Amino acid sequence: MAVVCTSALVAAPLLVPATATAQRAEAAAIQSITIRVAKQAITVKGAKGLDAGRIKVQVKGRGSAEIAMFDRGYDYRDFSKDAAAADKGNMKALKRALANTTILGGFQSGGSGTIVLPKAGEYTVFSFESRGHAVLTAGKGRTSPAPDVDGKIVGKTGPVWGGSNTLPAKGTFLFKNADKTVPHFVVLQQVVEGTTTDQVLAALTSGEEGPPPDFMLPAGMDTGSLSPGRKMTVNYDLPPGQYVIMCFFPDPNMQGMPHAFMGMLKMIHLGGGGSAAGTGDPSQGVPGTITSVARPGW
Repeated sequence: MAVVCTSALVAAPLLVPATATAQRAEAAAIQSITIRVAKQAITVKGAKGLDAGRIKVQVKGRGSAEIAMFDRGYDYRDFSKDAAAADKGNMKALKRALANTTILGGFQSGGSGTIVLPKAGEYTVFSFESRGHAVLTAGKGRTSPAPDVDGKIVGKTGPVWGGSNTLPAKGTFLFKNADKTVPHFVVLQQVVEGTTTDQVLAALTSGEEGPPPDFMLPAGMDTGSLSPGRKMTVNYDLPPGQYVIMCFFPDPNMQGMPHAFMGMLKMIHLGGGGSAAGTGDPSQGVPGTITSVARPGW
């Protein structure tokens, strides 16, 4: 290792100090944090000395975690109050929350990937499955390269899905919200080969309670939400097969109707290379009905 490092320094231009090379390497390194979600609190490991820019995020504990940035004069208490009111159908509260909050992404428990903190300042880590929250303070930004990805999933105005039609069963995908109006999040739910989006939409809108439809399989995963114009990368490991991509974010301009109910559905195939069970928790799939894949909070 010492020989490699020495060779690298010798190969560097003579007019470039070694410290400059080290600074570039430091800037390129992606910082990493671990978020642990508990019923009463959220803790973050690795946040000391955090800079704005791309960071690796891993979530552990009892639920999903998301990172948000609030406008001046609006804070977590306001957001929590508005989110609770929105969950009861108050569209004015939902619109106020979205107008004052930039949601930068997040992951379910056991999930990981990268998120971009756009500027220096305070960020809030929250979970609809915890009574607590955490505050991160990021310093001046650094430039870090985006990781290689195996494909992309893109939320678009409509709302509709764009991006890849196939992905490997294990890898990393880019999730981008190209919509100009509302947030989106990704739900990947395995279905029986040959299932159509019309079948899924009919099941969603039937209003029937009881066991899930025969075409729904246990495997699945979801991501945190992204505000318009934001993107993140998501690591995943799922069984090969056919999946439906869904978003259940409530649309404030459609009286809170979840986007999937509006037809935001797309079929995608995951190829070989995943594990038998996958890292997606089966409990994130279909515990009761097809609509149970919608996460708490939104």
